[in-house]
Order: sequence, then C-alpha cells, then structure tokens
Amino acid sequence: MTNPLVHALVLVAAILIPGGLLAYFAWHAHKQSLEHKQLQADYPTPEEARAAFMKMYPPESLRARNRRNRLDRIKAYRRRNPQ
Repeated sequence: MTNPLVHALVLVAAILIPGGLLAYFAWHAHKQSLEHKQLQADYPTPEEARAAFMKMYPPESLRARNRRNRLDRIKAYRRRNPQ
C-alpha cells in the first residue's frame, strides 16, 4: 500500500479486530519477503557479473597499463636513496 491514509486505516482496523494485529504483521512480513525475493531474482549471477566486469575492464586495457606504470614509478621513487 503506497497510500499512507489507507495504510493507517488498515492498521487501525487490525488493532480493533481481535487477533487482527497479529494477522496484519504476518501479512506485512510475507509481503516484504516476496518483494525481497523478487529483488534478489533481478541480481546477476557471480559469473555474469565477472564477465561484465572483464568486458568493461580487460586485463590489458589502456587504463590497467597506465595504472601499472604509475605504480611502478611510485615504487621506483621510494627506493631511491635520499641524500
């Protein structure tokens, strides 16, 4: 229920009816679990995610090569003997 007024009315009715509050909470929890399962079904599998990442950033890409060169320059500079 996206309308807060309707949600409030259903909650008040559940409080007034004996045992209704318990049924309301059980219904609400069931609804939330269904939404959670539906969201999980939309996630990619680890293999699909890895394949998409490797497609975006191949191991020998220009970005990876520049990053490796930058790290090598930093390592070389740190090894110099300060005078």
